[in-house]
Amino acid sequence: MTATLLESRFLARRSELAGLLGRLGELLARCGRADLEATARELLAHVSEPFLFVVVGEVKTGKSSLINALLGAPVTDVAPDPCTDRIHIISRGEAAGAPPEGPLVRHVALDNPLLDGLAIVDTPGVDSIIDRHQEITEEFIPRADLVLFVFSALNPYSRSAWDFFDLMATTWRRNVAFALTQADLASPEQIEVNTRRLRELAGAHGLADPLVFLISSTTSLGDPEAGGIAALRGHIRRMTASGGHFAAKLEATRRSARRLLDDLGQSLDTLAREHEADTAEAGRIRKRLDAARLAAGREAEVLRTRVEAAYARLAGEFEQAFAGELRFGGMIGRALTGLWRRKQEAGPAARLRELGEVFSRDLEREVEGIARQGAVHLFESVSNSVRMILDELRQRRSAGPGPDADALTAQRDRVLAEVAERVEALLASGGPMAGIDPKSVSGLDPKAALGGAMVVLGAIFALAVKSAVIDVTGGVIAAGGALLAGSALFWQRPRVLAALRRQLAAGGERLRLEIDERLSARVDRIFRELEERFEPFFADIEARRASLADLSARRAALEAALTAFQPEDADPDAHVDAAAAAS
Repeated sequence: MTATLLESRFLARRSELAGLLGRLGELLARCGRADLEATARELLAHVSEPFLFVVVGEVKTGKSSLINALLGAPVTDVAPDPCTDRIHIISRGEAAGAPPEGPLVRHVALDNPLLDGLAIVDTPGVDSIIDRHQEITEEFIPRADLVLFVFSALNPYSRSAWDFFDLMATTWRRNVAFALTQADLASPEQIEVNTRRLRELAGAHGLADPLVFLISSTTSLGDPEAGGIAALRGHIRRMTASGGHFAAKLEATRRSARRLLDDLGQSLDTLAREHEADTAEAGRIRKRLDAARLAAGREAEVLRTRVEAAYARLAGEFEQAFAGELRFGGMIGRALTGLWRRKQEAGPAARLRELGEVFSRDLEREVEGIARQGAVHLFESVSNSVRMILDELRQRRSAGPGPDADALTAQRDRVLAEVAERVEALLASGGPMAGIDPKSVSGLDPKAALGGAMVVLGAIFALAVKSAVIDVTGGVIAAGGALLAGSALFWQRPRVLAALRRQLAAGGERLRLEIDERLSARVDRIFRELEERFEPFFADIEARRASLADLSARRAALEAALTAFQPEDADPDAHVDAAAAAS
């Protein structure tokens, strides 16, 4: 007797295919294709099922004895009463038996190498099947690889058996063979007549040229060849050998797996095209942000130019007014006025300070207006560019699959939604950009830029005070001191004006540098915030690139393995002959 009833090469190949199906299920799960993953699990369960050998027949036809002879060991009960009142599932295991699964099913574990990859289902008598156990038997017949109808060689005419055969043949269409048991109890004439009649009945019920085994379980225990059990074993082995039933089962499963892999390939191709489009979109976003930055730079340049022009104009007016005040008559007149009124505010220093205050006030007011208008233009320039990008991102999202999308696409859509929300928050009312005011955009403080001019005025005021030696108690001397102060400023007029021009020019330069520094910093901050808000989209593209490359490589490797998998041998006849000889 051979070590196993099944072809060993089938067992190895079934294990190999099961491993490939396991890899396929994992790959489909990683891709988020739950629908295909469920199908892969079904294929794995199907190919991992043992060879299901279902034995059907009336009670007292020798079913249990046949199973014992097939396995070469007493596994099922043999008694004169119909003791097989529930379904027995016999498979390999360490324990000699197992508790009942319920009132109708009982598992039997047997440490017998003949059962490797094999499960034998011993059903109740077909009369009880029709009446009570049909719903249970339906769990096994549709999955059966071979259904053996057992008849007694003394009487193969059981109506209940043939009724069940019709049910099985029309509903489940399984592979069927017949066994005439108790052959040792029948005469040669009975065997010849009943065998012929069995073939006729099978033909009448739609099965031409049926396979019939003549078996004596008692004889088979001592001589499997003479008892006919060796022929049944050989048939089972041939079904699992190259070109047999199980090779076809493995091939069908392999083809189904390839179809799943093809479906996955189409999904990955779609994802790759989507990723390519997103990569191009990311490039366009970067280019548009760069263009928006340049446009913002141009707006900043316009703002800076207008502020510089305003400063130059107002500084010129201030210088002209100041030069007029430094005329000899003006200085003497203001000095005398200050003397008689005894008020510093009426002297030269007061007038010079008044001119400076007017200059400062006018410059601050004009710069604020320019900056406010420039801020509006800057914001509109940036926001218009960004909203164009957002519109394209929304179109990219709406172009994607719907709620049943795979995991990668669903993640992509979540990222796009997050990016759009983050950018909208930047542009929204009260957001970092919408809250821009003129001075925060330009960073200008005109008073600070006028510091140099104020220093000049202070020096002039000090010179006026120092030059005017005023003795409040000595009128002539005081008047002389006032005249001396006025004449001192007049004679130093060229030097004072030159110093003023230098300080005004320096103030203008500081103002320009301040505009450059603070405007550039603010624009940089705006675009840094924008880039940070788009970064999840860029990062997701890179992550999907790596993921798609990995998934595609895994799919290609699995495709190569499934293509190389061969359920059949190049020379099946040699193995079939060897298997037959071994039986």
